[in-house]
Amino acid sequence: MRALQIFGIACALTLLIGCATPTKRPPGAPVDLEHIDRWHARGRIGVSGRDGGGSGSFDWRQQADAASVEIRGPIGIGSVSLKVRGDATHPDIELQTGDGATLEADAALAELEARLGASLPAGNMRYWLLGLAAPGPHDWRPANEAGEVTLEQQGWTIDYQRYSEEAGAKVPTRLRATSGAARVRIVIDRWRLGE
Repeated sequence: MRALQIFGIACALTLLIGCATPTKRPPGAPVDLEHIDRWHARGRIGVSGRDGGGSGSFDWRQQADAASVEIRGPIGIGSVSLKVRGDATHPDIELQTGDGATLEADAALAELEARLGASLPAGNMRYWLLGLAAPGPHDWRPANEAGEVTLEQQGWTIDYQRYSEEAGAKVPTRLRATSGAARVRIVIDRWRLGE
């Protein structure tokens, strides 16, 4: 009889544990950006390259391994809509230009490279925007006198110039990326993590 009671209590506990909703992180606990699978960033972008440049705005929505990026305004690369899915090494890419052309895979990368003046590792951008190194070889340089931390990866140098706190995480709000003649300046006006 005692064994039956213990069995009944164990079953009840299993049901309670199984039905409990997973707890969110405690208030004030730091967010691990490497495990954030949904986020939204909005801000301004400036681009310069071999053939000039300009500035505009961007809206980036990330859900798991799928990114949807809208770039608007009279910037050097023109208004584009970019979709990137999959892992950082071999992502699926679709680019829709302001004149309505849709390019995919290597053609999309070639078009971005022609407009920017440098090869763009599109699968790495979601990591770099969060202030993380993408999977693969990379090098971090410690903060300089101005407090800038620098990441070098796949021919690009990314200087993180300013950060802010968002939902318990330290996220970049100002960065500069360079590769050869290409210069990209990004100011993030609004972060939303977990959305």
